[in-house]
Amino acid sequence: MANHIMEVTKNMARHLVNLVSETSENLRMMEVTDHFNLLHELGEGTYGKVVMGKHKHSGQVVAVKMMAKEKTPKDNFLLEYGISLTLSCHPHIIVTHEIVFQTIRDFVFIQEVAPAGNLQSVTKPKVGMQEDLVKRCVPQIASALDFMHNRGMVHRDIKLDNVLLMDAECHQVKLADFGLTRLQGTYTSSLSWFIPYTAPELCRLKQGEQLLLHASLDVWAFGVLIYTALTGVFPWQSAQSCDQKYKEFAWWQVMRDLTTVPEKWRNISVDARGMFWELLALNASERGSVMDVMKYMHLPWKEEVPS
Repeated sequence: MANHIMEVTKNMARHLVNLVSETSENLRMMEVTDHFNLLHELGEGTYGKVVMGKHKHSGQVVAVKMMAKEKTPKDNFLLEYGISLTLSCHPHIIVTHEIVFQTIRDFVFIQEVAPAGNLQSVTKPKVGMQEDLVKRCVPQIASALDFMHNRGMVHRDIKLDNVLLMDAECHQVKLADFGLTRLQGTYTSSLSWFIPYTAPELCRLKQGEQLLLHASLDVWAFGVLIYTALTGVFPWQSAQSCDQKYKEFAWWQVMRDLTTVPEKWRNISVDARGMFWELLALNASERGSVMDVMKYMHLPWKEEVPS
């Protein structure tokens, strides 16, 4: 299996190198307004912004991703575009169109619009989503991640914000934002800050140390995403021993007692606790795959806790 993934990763690396090289040679200089009427902003980050636009000739409404040149190296932009385009064939990954160009200030590519927002926008703080909606989303996200992992890629930024909704009832959700996506077997350096989705092996890295990228990083983040969607709160702020909530969870994992549970996990059913043990195994090599969630779909995930 490991040899197969290595071969797949090598093939994907060759494909991306060729695609990036070809795109770089043909990257046209033009203004966004030459072909699109810009309607309103959909999102903004350190990289730049995403704006809803309407194509002047076809009338198609699209998402225009504009990445500031002063903050985005050209190679990083081309890699994100190449990865996004390569993954577009999956039904639960956002579609990237073969339209890519540069302006004086920005690198630009075009994607489909998700009209109903993202999972963050429909997750009620301290309450979460209805369980049936979470269970509607989870297989779709798992399928998208499994597709990526089988092609040697690690998303590295799995969170509620990056799961886009094509309809308000979550009948179709799509994984997005591949700016941090890299191939398995490449290295990542220590981070200067952590978010609740960051796996413990990344949190433990000291300055100057590196970690070999593996799909298990996404599996951990996927587990955190499911918990957060169900409850409306993060299980911890960072997966470090200095975080009391994480420390309690880690001890619970070691004790292996499904019934004696930290306070944060009392609203998760006994049946679903086993699912989180698999996804959030402290040892990365013991983590299940994202598709392991399918074993738990017929079981209740939330448990009513008496006040």
